[in-house]
Amino acid sequence: MPDTTLAPQGLRGLSIMVTRPAHQAATFCAMLQNAGAQPLLCPALRICEPADRSSLLKAIEQLDEYDILMFNSPNAAERGIEFIHRARRLPQRALLAAIGSKTAQAIEQYGYRVAAYPSSGFDSESFLALPEAADVRGKRVAIFRGQSGRMLLAETLRKRGADVNFITTYERHGPDSQQAAKIRETLMRGVHAVTVTSSEMLRSLVACLDPPALEALKRSTMITGHPRISATAQQLQLPVPLTAADPSDESMFAALLKWAAER
Repeated sequence: MPDTTLAPQGLRGLSIMVTRPAHQAATFCAMLQNAGAQPLLCPALRICEPADRSSLLKAIEQLDEYDILMFNSPNAAERGIEFIHRARRLPQRALLAAIGSKTAQAIEQYGYRVAAYPSSGFDSESFLALPEAADVRGKRVAIFRGQSGRMLLAETLRKRGADVNFITTYERHGPDSQQAAKIRETLMRGVHAVTVTSSEMLRSLVACLDPPALEALKRSTMITGHPRISATAQQLQLPVPLTAADPSDESMFAALLKWAAER
């Protein structure tokens, strides 16, 4: 966590909309509050049980056949491992892999060792640069993820000779009617900044807005966690956002401190 003693009230008086799913936002909101900001938790995505659990059930039956078990988000790790643990533990022979350090931490809280994850970076490109992702010819890989996502990881591993299967551990849905109403009301009251950590989150946010709330969003400063998210904002005809180094709490907080100091 950034040392807020260097700028103990660096966000004093600023209202910051946090659009992360509610169960992932507590630490970030506490960081904002400690820096003097008013965190406004307005989840733009909901993490739900998968409607179809067939891939999870099949994965439990075939888990010992995989050489690499890859988890592409903390949600994928927590939801997937919790489900698998109802029947068994993860096999010791499989190499456990994670898309980034936060996902690795989510796996390791269950007592496992993650053998492959990028020390920096939270995306497919970072993982594919690892030595463990280079020599995969003839290996069976299970990718635990949400109901959809980028295909780069799987397509690249397949080109390198791996047999890749997707395992759906959760589904992402936009805000429900009450959450959407809260988002609109919060924007209409005025916020200084909005934090967004995925392109899908941004699309869900915009989709629930009426024209006045959309204009209010455009008047605020947006902080995103990846250049792809900033590109999505421009595709949606939003003002150019500021882009943090990555979508972690620490990097998003650092970007907010920098913005506040320069505004």
